[in-house]
Amino acid sequence: MPEEIIVRIAGSCNAASVPIAAAIGVPLSIRAETAIPIGLSLWTVIALIIGGDGMAISEISMLAGIFKKKLVGALAAGIGLTAVIGGPVFTLVS
Repeated sequence: MPEEIIVRIAGSCNAASVPIAAAIGVPLSIRAETAIPIGLSLWTVIALIIGGDGMAISEISMLAGIFKKKLVGALAAGIGLTAVIGGPVFTLVS
């Protein structure tokens, strides 16, 4: 996905950009080793990486075949919440 699209969707430095970035990261399966989009705030980038690394579609679908849907949903919700909270907290700590 081109960097310009991510920056256009989640580039504004507001509270909504963090959950949007976390949701964008899921289908992209972003890994920490990939290039980080320039133009996003630090907390948005952290949410993008946590969301993509923690809730990759391939991993969630694999877990859905092993565990009950309720557990997989709780895991996805926990990772999503971590992504949304982790970005601002990381920015405050650093």
